[in-house]
Amino acid sequence: MTSTPSSRPNDPRKVDDGPARQVIVRGEGITDSERYLAKLADKSFLNLWCYPNVFIDKKSGGKGDGKELCDLLVVCGDHVLIFSDKTAAWPGGDDVGLAWRRWYKRAIQKSVDQIRGAERWISHYPDRIFIDRQCSQPLPFPLPPPERRKVHGIVVANGAAAACRAHFAGGNGSLMIFPRIQGEAHYQGDQVIAFAVGDVDHNGSFVHVFDEATLDVVMGELDTITDLTTYLTKKESLIRSGRLLSATGEEELVAEFMIHMNAQGEHDFTKPDGTAWGENDRVTFGSGHYAALTKNPQYIAKKNADKVSYAWDHLITRFTDHLLAGTSLVPDGHSAEIELQELAVRQMALVSRFDRRSYGAGVLDALEEGQKARVFMRAFIPGKAHPQADTGFFFVSVKIPEIELAGGYQQYREGRTRILEAYALTLLRKNPQFKRIVGIATEPKPPTGEKPGSSEDLIYAEQPEWTDQLEADLDERKKRLGIDQPGNARVSAIADREFPDVQVALEPVEIHPPVNRRRRRAMEAKRRRQRRKGR
Repeated sequence: MTSTPSSRPNDPRKVDDGPARQVIVRGEGITDSERYLAKLADKSFLNLWCYPNVFIDKKSGGKGDGKELCDLLVVCGDHVLIFSDKTAAWPGGDDVGLAWRRWYKRAIQKSVDQIRGAERWISHYPDRIFIDRQCSQPLPFPLPPPERRKVHGIVVANGAAAACRAHFAGGNGSLMIFPRIQGEAHYQGDQVIAFAVGDVDHNGSFVHVFDEATLDVVMGELDTITDLTTYLTKKESLIRSGRLLSATGEEELVAEFMIHMNAQGEHDFTKPDGTAWGENDRVTFGSGHYAALTKNPQYIAKKNADKVSYAWDHLITRFTDHLLAGTSLVPDGHSAEIELQELAVRQMALVSRFDRRSYGAGVLDALEEGQKARVFMRAFIPGKAHPQADTGFFFVSVKIPEIELAGGYQQYREGRTRILEAYALTLLRKNPQFKRIVGIATEPKPPTGEKPGSSEDLIYAEQPEWTDQLEADLDERKKRLGIDQPGNARVSAIADREFPDVQVALEPVEIHPPVNRRRRRAMEAKRRRQRRKGR
């Protein structure tokens, strides 16, 4: 992937990039809320894996446009996220219960129906999904196979937040969560609870419901595919276990999830002390915990520590932008198939936000250190208990020669690719626990005043069957290329504290007795009386 820095020896502008491959043209969303959702998804999950307004080739009489499958489809690794976005104006009127019933059917039930239809189509016709209305461009890469596929249905229901705030005389307008409400009980019968959702279709896979008050919270705090899908999976388990009695909003579940870890070191819905719930334990999460979390010094320190992690995001989009635009450069002898290139960059996208701190800092460090050596390599080795213990990453900085090569920049890049391949094998041999390794190579950070590096190369390698001949060949290549020498490599374990130590510690989420509608109104009335007394 090349840009156009100022002229210099082995200038990349002299390289013939060759013909571009087919451009992948994604949708942008049709309504304002769909476009906003698409932008959030691109920021959180990155563009190669997000497809707004996908279609199926189910046409009327075999003619016309395809039928929309869903408003947004996200596919990354084993996970498939089906988003259905609906905006319905609040019906109004004095009868809040009636208005809720009408709004629920328009904003939530219709989305649940769309998600169920999308699930069935994906199950039966996974190769008949297209990213354009004319059904001429299929998804760029196949869906995960059924035995590994994990489908998450997500409703984004807009239009009730203002009415919810007015009803409760405050709050942020998020819908309450009452798991005991199931299916049609959301809008039928005498016990309907306005502004509350539970298990919207308990006969199928769990469907999540976000609203305009909580969508930004969920996708802002859990802004990688791994962080979000872990949250969705743990939340599904919590609700369908019967352990959760109620929560005053999705944001309170997010706060609970963020500050607790289970015995395996994963974020989870545990007891405040981190231990697992007992079989007969039940829990309710009240209001205000997310708001308090965002003001906590450790949370603020976490956000500051996360800033370096976005260097990893930027590196990923350097590759995905070119893959979408059809401008990726592939070295001679390597496959140009997007499925294979996606496989490598996907491993990068599956890294959590916390781990991206280490990787982002390592990349920036390698660019600095690369100024001091012809070749500098930085590798990242996850521990045995790490969720991605079988996957390694490394970053290589290779200086451009200061004298003009006969083959110019292309010759330099071919040599850099050979270094990348040799390092991949070296690290796989040193770390037999790895199933795979992903490597990135580029130029070092230039001196102040000069433009940055002009290209990046990416390699994906799996553990080979080691033979004496392969090991001997590798040793010869290392010697010839002058790599893996003392001083020109650094190997780092992935270790840090997600919430850095500060003076004030995080307060655990309190466990409250169940809050029903009558009690919540009484609590709100008490707060109003207290506010009036304080005036």
